[in-house]
Formats: sequence, structure tokens, C-alpha cells
Amino acid sequence: MSDDLSISRPERPPKAAVNSTDWRRYKEQVRAWKNARLEKQLDFEANETKILEQETSTTSNISSDSMKGRSYTLSIAVPASILRNAQSNELRTYLAGQIGRAAAVFNIDEIIVFDDDETIEQVDNDPFSASEQLIRLLEYLECPQYLRKSFFPRQKLLEYAGLLNPLDAPHHVRTNEYWFYREGVTLPLKPADGKGSWVDVGLYETKIQIDKRLQQGLRVTIRRTDITHEEYFRTKEVLNDTPQTYKKKRIPGEIVSPSTPRLESGLYWGYQVRKAGSINTIIENCPFDDDDDDPDNHHSAKYDLVIGTSERGTLHDKIAEFPRFRHALIVFGGLQGLEKAFEQGENPTTPEELFHFYLNTCPEQGSRTIRTEEAILITLSCLRGKLLSAAMK
Repeated sequence: MSDDLSISRPERPPKAAVNSTDWRRYKEQVRAWKNARLEKQLDFEANETKILEQETSTTSNISSDSMKGRSYTLSIAVPASILRNAQSNELRTYLAGQIGRAAAVFNIDEIIVFDDDETIEQVDNDPFSASEQLIRLLEYLECPQYLRKSFFPRQKLLEYAGLLNPLDAPHHVRTNEYWFYREGVTLPLKPADGKGSWVDVGLYETKIQIDKRLQQGLRVTIRRTDITHEEYFRTKEVLNDTPQTYKKKRIPGEIVSPSTPRLESGLYWGYQVRKAGSINTIIENCPFDDDDDDPDNHHSAKYDLVIGTSERGTLHDKIAEFPRFRHALIVFGGLQGLEKAFEQGENPTTPEELFHFYLNTCPEQGSRTIRTEEAILITLSCLRGKLLSAAMK
């Protein structure tokens, strides 16, 4: 118990004093002083306990909200030709980084790169297309930093990857951060009999041993098994404020689907990238599995809300709300707009056939053209509220 300067200790009688009354009075004063100190300390501890209970209650409410899963997905489709508007590899790399950053900020789960007026270029006598370069840069940016050496060897297309601004997304878990899910790569270490493979998750000497044996070099999503889902969300706010040091050489875990953090906890777990041959095929091969959150309902997933963006579209303010959806897709045009993209391909289609809504998200624009990386930010900002409302119906 610390000394309280606001309550002074009674003055001790001089040693020469022989009057017993003085000593008796002194002892009574000391006893009263000790009681006052004890009472004040108890009041202080009671107040601290009350504050702690309030903080715990707040954290519990936050945790219960955080534990809610998210079943809907948001996808965007961008044309590969936007890289042709960048005059150098440095600018192309930075442009891809802007698209990746916008996707992460708005919780985009998928980026589709479609060909529209594809051209082939040469890099070190190796022909590559704009779509290949854009896809490679987006995949590199999405990959956690500690895994990039395992999946992206040195190559000309990533020569200026150092210009990319980091996503700093939830699946880019820091070394000293308290975690429940984490991305990793399977190691060539031989496990003991009856044990699963070892996985490197960027924790230096600490490795994860999973429940299955897999070939080396695979990217996997890990869920810890030494703590529960509820324990993690109940304590993460407190433990993230203190640096985490991992003295264990082994942490048990299990392999889960990359969509599990989103479905179970509502965590944004990065985006996946795929290529479409043309704008007419972007709605094909929807990669999301509706069976993950409804095992009894077996059917192929599809985009049930497809939105096109163009200055020739309907003003977005005239759309009061969107219908409920599971998988939404927003399509952006290139240098010459979506109309040019519809003219490509063997079986050209029309916006009315492909889109549920064809919207102008930036009316009365002051510039003759809006760049695609600008249109992504503008459109997602305008439609975010309506999309969330429709998804929560």
C-alpha cells in the first residue's frame, strides 16, 4: 500500500516524555490514521474495479459485434488496357498499387481483370500482356510480406514492386500482433508419425503444426487450436496493446478455407484475382462457394447483382436502393469506356443484357475523362451505403 500524502502521520511524542497520556493519545491517533488510509485505499480499489468492469463490458460488446460473420461478397472488374495509360513500368506498378489499395479499403473480395483491346509487349525477350502484368502486381500486393519470397521470385514484371504502398490489411498480421487466423506456407520439414505438416507463418522460430500432411510450398490459411474463437475476440483488444513475444517453438493449428475468417468473424481477408477473356465472360466462373455457410444448400454461386459504370448511365441518385444480394460485381471501363469493351469479342453483347444497373456515379464531372483508378474510389464511395443496406436485408 503506497503512502498517501494527503493524510499526514501523527507526530511521535519526544522520547523524554514520561506522561502516559501523551503516548495513549499518540497510539489512538496512529490507529485512526491507519484506518483512514485503509478506507481511502479501499475506495480507490473499488473505483478501479468499477472502471475495469465498464471497460470489460464495452470490450465484450465490441467483441460480440466483431464475431459476426459476413456472407456477402463484393467484386470489381477492371480492364487490362488501363496499364497502357501509364508510360513506364514504374507508373504501371504504382497504378496497380492504387487499384489494390482501393480494393482493400472498401473490402473488395475479388478483382477480375478482363481483356479489352489486348496488346502484347516484350520484356527481356519474354512476351507478356497487360493483363498478366496487372494480375501479377495485384497478387504480389495482396500476399503478406513474409510470404512473398516463397511465391514471387525475382522477375522483370516486379522490378519496381518497391513502389507499391502496403495494403496493411487484417491478413497481413504483424509479428507482435495477437492472432487467431494467419497465412502461411507449408515447409519441407518432415513431421513425426501421425502428425501434420509444419507451416511458416512469419513468426521467426515459432512454427505451426497443422492437422494434415500437405506438399511443401503451398499457401494455406491457419486457424489456431490452442485458443477458442470466443477467447480470441474477448482478449484481443487488451493483448494487442502489449507486444506479443512467442517463446513457443510450436503452436497447434488447422487448415481452413481462405473464406473462413470472413464467414466466421467478418474479417476482411484480402482479395483474389482472376482473368476473364472479355467483358462478356466476367460473370462466368464465380469463385465463391455458397455451401461454406449453408451446407444443406448445394448450388453454384453466381453474381446476383451486376453494376456497370459509365457517364452514359443512369444517375446513381435516382436508384433508391439495390435488391438483396449475395455476390455483387461492379464493372469499370477503360480508356474508351465500357462501350468500347462491348464491341470486342466474337459474340458482342449490350449493357442491358449484362448489367442489372448501368450507373453514372460522377455526374457533372469537371474533367472530360475520369481515370479508372479514380472511378473505383468514386463509385465505391457513392454506392457503399446502398450496397451494405442491400446485403443486410
